[in-house]
Amino acid sequence: MATVGQAMVGVAARPWRRPAWLRWAALAAIMVAAVALRVMVPGVAEFKIDEVQPLALAEQIWLDHHLPLTRGLTSFGLPGTPFLGYLLVLPRAVSGDPRAAIVFMGLLGSLAVLVTYLGMRRFAGDVVALVAAALYAANPWAIFLTRKTWSEVLPLFTLLALWAACAVVIERRPKWALLFFLMLALQVQTHVLAVLYLPAALLTVVLYWPRWRHRYTLLGAALGALVLLPYALVLVRGWAATAAVLRAKVGQGPMFDLRALSFALWFASGKTLTALMGRSVVILRPWEQALRAWNVVTAGALVAGLVALLGAWWRRREAEYSALLLIWSIVPVVPMVLMPGEMGIHYLEIAVPMLFLLAAAGWVLLVGSRRRAVAFAGAAALAVGLAVQVGAVVSLYQGLTRYPTDGGFGRPLSTWLEVQRRVQARVAREGRPEVVVLGTDDAPWSSERAVVDYLLGRRVRLRYVGQGGRPGLLVPEQGDVPALVLGAGSDLAQALGRYGDEVERWPVPGSEWGVRLYRLRSRPGADLMREALLRSGARFENGMRLLGARVEGDARPGGRLLVTSYWTFCAEVKGAAGADMVFNHLLGAGDRRWAQYDGFAWSRAEWQPGYTLLQWFDLSLPAEMPAGEYWLYTGMYSWRDMSRARVLDEAGQPGADGVRLGPIPIRPANDLSRVPGGARSPRASQPPRSAGASSLEWAGHGGWAERAAAS
Repeated sequence: MATVGQAMVGVAARPWRRPAWLRWAALAAIMVAAVALRVMVPGVAEFKIDEVQPLALAEQIWLDHHLPLTRGLTSFGLPGTPFLGYLLVLPRAVSGDPRAAIVFMGLLGSLAVLVTYLGMRRFAGDVVALVAAALYAANPWAIFLTRKTWSEVLPLFTLLALWAACAVVIERRPKWALLFFLMLALQVQTHVLAVLYLPAALLTVVLYWPRWRHRYTLLGAALGALVLLPYALVLVRGWAATAAVLRAKVGQGPMFDLRALSFALWFASGKTLTALMGRSVVILRPWEQALRAWNVVTAGALVAGLVALLGAWWRRREAEYSALLLIWSIVPVVPMVLMPGEMGIHYLEIAVPMLFLLAAAGWVLLVGSRRRAVAFAGAAALAVGLAVQVGAVVSLYQGLTRYPTDGGFGRPLSTWLEVQRRVQARVAREGRPEVVVLGTDDAPWSSERAVVDYLLGRRVRLRYVGQGGRPGLLVPEQGDVPALVLGAGSDLAQALGRYGDEVERWPVPGSEWGVRLYRLRSRPGADLMREALLRSGARFENGMRLLGARVEGDARPGGRLLVTSYWTFCAEVKGAAGADMVFNHLLGAGDRRWAQYDGFAWSRAEWQPGYTLLQWFDLSLPAEMPAGEYWLYTGMYSWRDMSRARVLDEAGQPGADGVRLGPIPIRPANDLSRVPGGARSPRASQPPRSAGASSLEWAGHGGWAERAAAS
């Protein structure tokens, strides 16, 4: 039986006629490159929430013996499938270091390269097999995505499913139907997007039904259904949400989105890989230009491969294999072209390794030619293209560790691991397993929070400040506490300078702040209350206590007030437990509202006695507001039903729904004096102005005193 490679190029094709050792040497070189590029410098890997979720799932399975049925939510709204979490238990059993998982995924990606060669050699011949394996081994996007932990085992299952289909259809080996259906099910359990292969699988069975008409097909289908049953039950249980997602995807009807085809070509060639350098992309511009040229060559190879397969099928020369390859290459991509929705180049991993099999079918027209000059020229062109791809990957690894990558690659895993090591060492040395985390959004979907939780959460009690990205600072009342600061604006930086001491910092290319570790010095609440020149002490029924506020800035129409508020938690909750947001209204005559700020940097789940929260915000003053006395009306409410927490009186009985702080004098627009400090600062009272200056200062319990300082 002639190979498909021979069938595709007709009489010009030739089988492998070199010494066997040369074939194995070529395969060895391909595998060395595949493994090296995928497992080298595992610390230079992106580490965001998408990478953390499967690792956290593996931790739950390994340490907590929790067996989840789903993994978070996919970008298109359906629950994610959990198989990767179970698979990552293997490296987790060896080491808790995430780099072990990166290496493990890289090895699985390398195994997919080997399976590509073995499967293609069996059904298409040595030349096609070596070319396909080489294209896969050196592909930049395949290498980059293999070092992630969220779906990169998909190509391996795709290859095994296609191999099993070929064994059933071409070689008439019915038992392989068991592997076929099992691999299809594991594909979906790895990532929901793999359902795009189900139409191709159905078409494979229907078109060649006589080859599938046996008991192994029924047994295989039952095995696959059993693997998918837990996830199917989750979808059925939440059918209302499932149906809503499906309606959103298909309700608009078909529409052509050719981005999928463009992304598929870029994926196959490696084009746009250098965009991972973010604002330093110019560093790799020569490599991007080379990849663009290779993109044109790859487009030609893909088109040639498609035409060659269609020709082989039309001429009925190895038609079964050609048909299967066409079905599995084209059908999964069609829904991505017809259905609207989000699209990124990583979505095209669903087309791996089919892209490389198609391209190899095109390249074999050259490298498999009987004309030595044509074969040599084709092999040389292929070698140059592979060298360009490998060089781009190696240069990317080097650039990611040296240059800022804002807008591209995130913080590398190596930086996070160094932070983990140093923080754990300091916590162990000081004997207080508690760390305040600042400078990040504390939402569960926050990428930085997911990373910090995964690396530190099991050994350290983490206290987050930054609900909704709002800046704030927790000051301990007793005992110093470490603070991990992932980023800081001028306000937070000034507050840290006053209430803490920098202990360590880890530079991040392109970030002036990087990542820093501070020691927050303890301060009694009474001391901080004295800094709040506009004092209150009011206690709310939800357990929060407002110590007071400090106001600075340009107190004139059209100006801006800079407010620092001081809050603490008393732990005695008498009602309104859901009131977890703060409102701040600037009221004038007749309680008319002139300015407003809503939000609270301390989320309800983090409230803990023994800390004082400092939160600062701006109030922009309308240009048309009249001069006079104003009041800051502050309270707490629930964003769910807008109900407000009441202020408790001395007897503990609920009263008003807020506290009036003031009065705050707003001066005429032509008055150039300023509120003390003249600039935003959450620090304590500022020294008097220099000679000839005047200022306004809070006095006593909410009053004002005007003071002129003159030499």
